[in-house]
Amino acid sequence: MTPPYVVVWLLFVFAWAANFVIRVGFSALLPPIIRDLELSYARAGALASAFFWAYIAVQIPSGLLGDRFGRRRVLVLGLVAVAAATALTGLAGSFAALVAARLATGAGQGSMFSNDRAIIAAVTPREKIGLGQGVSFTGPGLGITLGLALGGLLADLLSWRAVLFLFALGPLAAALAIARWVPPTPPAADAAALGPRLRAVLGTRAVWVLGGAGACGIYVQFVLATWAPMFFVETGVPGLARAGALASIQGLAAVAGLVAGGWADDRLRRRGVRHRTLIAAGLAALALSMGALALALARGSVWGLAATLALAAFFVWTIWGPAYALLGELVRAADLGAAFGVFNSICFVGAIVGPGVTGWVRDLTGSFAGGSAVAVLVALAGAAVALAIPAPRPVPAPARP
Repeated sequence: MTPPYVVVWLLFVFAWAANFVIRVGFSALLPPIIRDLELSYARAGALASAFFWAYIAVQIPSGLLGDRFGRRRVLVLGLVAVAAATALTGLAGSFAALVAARLATGAGQGSMFSNDRAIIAAVTPREKIGLGQGVSFTGPGLGITLGLALGGLLADLLSWRAVLFLFALGPLAAALAIARWVPPTPPAADAAALGPRLRAVLGTRAVWVLGGAGACGIYVQFVLATWAPMFFVETGVPGLARAGALASIQGLAAVAGLVAGGWADDRLRRRGVRHRTLIAAGLAALALSMGALALALARGSVWGLAATLALAAFFVWTIWGPAYALLGELVRAADLGAAFGVFNSICFVGAIVGPGVTGWVRDLTGSFAGGSAVAVLVALAGAAVALAIPAPRPVPAPARP
């Protein structure tokens, strides 16, 4: 019989896959959107980043609301909002309307992370927490694969608007499944004390340092997720379907990276290796992979690009299992929703900056190789920051109002 916590893992795999089909599949639709709206690469990068402005804005509020009113309830409402906003994206008739619809989509998806990571931490046995955080988060990798592959294929067959209507069905199905099979988590007894709880999380220095390292990883992760189809177009791959299919290999590499990172974290922790060491090692390996990717772009090597893209995706996703496990040790269980919200808000500054900077460098230099070289420096900075993460200490309970 499947353990109940594994059922929860699998349902969140499905929910994250549905979300990432929308989040990353939009990147596969950028070429026809750029053509229809006559956008520069810089403006297209800004459009891709618009999602994350709202995504970041709701991270902390949704975590606090989940801690206060129930994490499953907030999460399900967010998924329904994602489905509605995705359909509205397909109806948008101007660049401004597209930006507004992507902001709404980001706001809906922002309810997911701070609540589902806290649910995973609550239901998973402590000796399997690294693996649990890794496996339950493999949905983004699957969503990247499906979003880029299906986005490119469907964009060749249908209009980009019709593709978005189809994508809206995924989060709606996920909302129904989670409402049916994920057990509710009762609000914490002191959850009403929002101010003291938030101050306790914000006052934990290690959360900020961990978020800084994560922001460097997210920067590179969303450079790859946003521009990978265009990387292959630049190296001469004909057709969006083939470019999207090649770009989608990063999703399968992400699944492998999440499982490997979580498994290694659980194993090495029992031997005294700290979470931060694995995070730093993953970011250093990411820097090397991005350097090789920049070289493949400069040489116009399609298969070199495919291999280095897979390596970079593998290493960037290995860091999240150890990072989420470490975050669970930095704050009280009652504050996990708020803590994951704060952490993800810090991390996704990288998602706002990365696609836009890479698009700007592409306009300036005429190649994505320069933007990939910038990503090397960002990953190296992240490795250095990870090594500075303080060791977890007992977190005092916040003062009661």
